[in-house]
Amino acid sequence: MKKIKIGFQGEKGAYSELAAKRFFSSRNIELIPYKTFADVFHAIAKKKVEAGVVPVENTLNGGIREVFNLLDEQSVFVIGEIKLRISHMLLGIRGAKLSGIRKVYSHPQALLQCRKFIRSAKLVQAEYYDTAGAAKFVASQSDPSIAAIAGQSAAEDYGLAVLKKNIESDGKNFTRFLVISRESVISGDADKSTVVFSLRNQPGALQRVLSVFAIRDIDLLSIDSIPIIGKPWEYKFFVDFRGNIFQEPQAKTIEHLRELCPHVKVVGSYKEGRTAF
Repeated sequence: MKKIKIGFQGEKGAYSELAAKRFFSSRNIELIPYKTFADVFHAIAKKKVEAGVVPVENTLNGGIREVFNLLDEQSVFVIGEIKLRISHMLLGIRGAKLSGIRKVYSHPQALLQCRKFIRSAKLVQAEYYDTAGAAKFVASQSDPSIAAIAGQSAAEDYGLAVLKKNIESDGKNFTRFLVISRESVISGDADKSTVVFSLRNQPGALQRVLSVFAIRDIDLLSIDSIPIIGKPWEYKFFVDFRGNIFQEPQAKTIEHLRELCPHVKVVGSYKEGRTAF
């Protein structure tokens, strides 16, 4: 059976790789790592992979602006999602001691999620492009004074010791990952949709736009405002809402949005993701 190629951002052992494994658990897949989020999107566009898995929102740090922008700018669609419990660990080389750690490496999002621990341990923090990449770097240095913040998979993949578990600032630390593809595939059980739109420069524009959901009793799940590059103090809005665009109220809502907004993109309709631990 031919393997389905799935792209993810980061090195082997990254949380995105774990999310991909959980989402495609029943499929025969080949996971392809890429250094940046943009690389994943470009790989999909160039047909190097059939789909990609990218994080879009964390319960401690909020939305990931770069991913929101790529979803709007690139010709990709969301076809699924999964929510993953993120349990960060402090990883060092074999023989390293927690008391001897002076500097910690990780992705900026992970450093933010563990800022209380980093502050209390008085560690110098260094940003790295990926949590698993930071673990790989620490493993290559043979330095007992440095550590990485990453997950259990990274510890196993790079032979690192777990110096301390669960160092995130809050135990309810979850990240939502989106599954993206070149084609807009809407399954029969799709019950969630995402749309991005910008507003006309008119008083009350946002209120009028949001009312198109309210008058049809469509439940809004989240709203994120993202600055429009090159247009200071102007924003585009990403909205998650109940239902799929094949249903009449949702289809009528999209039509109404196109009448009110200069830019509207339906990012996808998909099955709301389960939470994996």
